[in-house]
Amino acid sequence: MSRPERILELYHLLAGRRLSIAEIARRFEVSPRTAYRDLELLEKRHGAAIVAEEGRYRLMASATLRPLNLTHEEAVLLHIALHQGALAGRGAFARRLRSIEVKLAAAMRGWPTMEPLLALAPVDRTGPAAEAALATFESAIRERRVCEGVYASLSGGDRRSRRLHPLCLFERADAWYLAAFAPEHEEVRLFRLDRFDQVQALDARFAPPPGFDLDAFLAGAWELFRGEQEIDVHLRFAPSLAPLILRARHHPQEQATTAEDGTIDYHVRVTHLDELARWVVGFGGNVVVLGPEALRARVVDLARGVVEANAAERRRHRGAKEWPGGSKGPRTGD
Repeated sequence: MSRPERILELYHLLAGRRLSIAEIARRFEVSPRTAYRDLELLEKRHGAAIVAEEGRYRLMASATLRPLNLTHEEAVLLHIALHQGALAGRGAFARRLRSIEVKLAAAMRGWPTMEPLLALAPVDRTGPAAEAALATFESAIRERRVCEGVYASLSGGDRRSRRLHPLCLFERADAWYLAAFAPEHEEVRLFRLDRFDQVQALDARFAPPPGFDLDAFLAGAWELFRGEQEIDVHLRFAPSLAPLILRARHHPQEQATTAEDGTIDYHVRVTHLDELARWVVGFGGNVVVLGPEALRARVVDLARGVVEANAAERRRHRGAKEWPGGSKGPRTGD
């Protein structure tokens, strides 16, 4: 953090609490002498009205900050968003998030407290190996620098060095991904961050593909996988799944209608079938694939593989006691 950034954050910090020199030094990872000089600079050069009380420092109550044009409800919502797990759990963003939190707290001085009515509780499935890659790619995207790193491919099963033009970092399907132009394939591809090792930004620069848009790039995907051609999918769900299929949203292009017998006809158009097949398998016998045949075959293969892998294990343990912890999972309100 540069000194001007540190001084600005210190100003906002003192607007909301009383801090000692030692606490300021720890907060900004500087020496006590530097912390004292920052206070002096803030007061003498920038005119901040700082009061010292029993070894602690704060801004005078009459000191003003540039106002944030937020309602109380908007500020509470922003506070919740700042604690979104995909961001708050990543060290690359932690310092910036803390800085925003301090400024928000200062702007909300004097407002009545409000219990948050919302919460964000995602499961960030990105592993710890992504931490260094995230910081490196973020900087490289900003500077348009070519990156190189060792990537473990799940589909190909190989682990090798790749040179990429990083375009965008995004969180989807509970994990962090990189959209990057791969010169060896001459196309934009997606890479999961925690499969990278030894990522480094090179001196070489690149020009991003003209008109690249992440939302448009992912438009034909169920979650992440993309293909070349759109495929019309027709599923039929059992009536018991009506609350999930009819009331929830699973894809921007989905269409669902209810037949006279209560079954739900579900139509969607995607460009890749693997992710959709795994979703279908998760419903067991409560869904039937009416088309295309390629999806039906993939669902059968996946289901058969699960049955065969577990049937043998079940025979080995037949007669064993109930699964540890019982058969009930967390209640979801049915």
